[in-house]
Amino acid sequence: MKLALVGDVALDVLAPYFREAGHEVYVPAGFGAWRQELLDENSGLRRFAPDAIFDVTSRDGALASEVDGFFDERMRALASQPYSLAGIRAIIEEFGYFSLAAPKKVLAVDADNTLWRGILSEDGRDALVPCIEFQKGLLELKDAGVVLVLLTKNDPCDRFMRDDFPLKDADFAARRINWRPKAGNLLDACRELNLSTDSVVFADDSPHERAQMAAHLPEVTVVPWNGWDDGAARPAARAKCLLRRLKEYFFSGTGATEEDRLRAASYSARRAAEATVANFKTAGDYLKSLELRVEPRLAREGDLDRLAQMAGKTNQFNATTLRRTREEFASLLADPSKRVYVFRAADRFGEQGLVCYAVADIPSRRLTDFVMSCRVMGRTLEHFAYNYITQDLGRPPAVDFAPTAKNAPFAEFLRSLKPVMETWYEER
Repeated sequence: MKLALVGDVALDVLAPYFREAGHEVYVPAGFGAWRQELLDENSGLRRFAPDAIFDVTSRDGALASEVDGFFDERMRALASQPYSLAGIRAIIEEFGYFSLAAPKKVLAVDADNTLWRGILSEDGRDALVPCIEFQKGLLELKDAGVVLVLLTKNDPCDRFMRDDFPLKDADFAARRINWRPKAGNLLDACRELNLSTDSVVFADDSPHERAQMAAHLPEVTVVPWNGWDDGAARPAARAKCLLRRLKEYFFSGTGATEEDRLRAASYSARRAAEATVANFKTAGDYLKSLELRVEPRLAREGDLDRLAQMAGKTNQFNATTLRRTREEFASLLADPSKRVYVFRAADRFGEQGLVCYAVADIPSRRLTDFVMSCRVMGRTLEHFAYNYITQDLGRPPAVDFAPTAKNAPFAEFLRSLKPVMETWYEER
């Protein structure tokens, strides 16, 4: 990566560490000179054309509270930069998160030396020391809508978490407790949840497990974290640091909508629902037992945040993958030639919130957008939505479709509609 290091201290001391990591590094001359270089089209910084600009000093406040001995006044006097060796390591690690930053949905975590200090199979359950701060932080992420997945190499058991732990087994949307490779377990868990592996952040104290995950599922974001005993900070401070990085770089957008806050509960409800499938003779009987309730209506201003969120994140059941913004949706609501339909859902296991929307172009009777959350796939809601729109428009609408590597579920749905549309037009 071509990296420009910027900040208000001398950065030449830090540059070799980044070069050793394989980056091509540019350091503007003079404290704060990078601001002027950004404005100058002929500056060295502009000619270097970096892939990323990393403002080192912007993290000083956070890192100083998380890392013991972050500053070293001797280095400030000798080299015009205030960081200790531990501080430099923390800055380099921070860049590792900065370089991976992207919106994600799922956090997959290890257990031994991650959720607690100790190894269950060696130390025994009673000897484990829970990282209370980290577990509580994961609960906050879950309550904000982050999907938690447990991946641990241990003997399988139904009741894994200890009673005195803040985290409980039910807090995980999926659990894989066995001795199989974690990449395969994660792939299996994502299939169970109808989520793609590129929406996952993986946190594990083992460099071996992180390397295995990166090799087998390169689309998974593997964070550079070495557990609680790396000497960089007290466990509580280390937990604070890791949680801040997870929130800032991967999950900063969660919790913004009602649907975010319902997400964790919906996955728990989904597990409860799927556990009852064996009690029914047919899939139809099972679906009927869900008591699915759908509220269709036209979109309102209060839906704009959720609509933009779905447009930006949904991949599998998404006709055209148009990443519309909140402002674009506001324009659609004000356009008399467009109609934006939304569908809220609930079943006997709980509320789902706004889980589907479609945008109709009235003159052409076409759907330019048709998007549904993966959480409700396979429950016939998509057919209900299409039939509702058909009745409202007076005929089955054609659907714009742009195939991608991820929206095969929508392609399958579109094939199921083909006989309906062909029959209607043949009869007329």
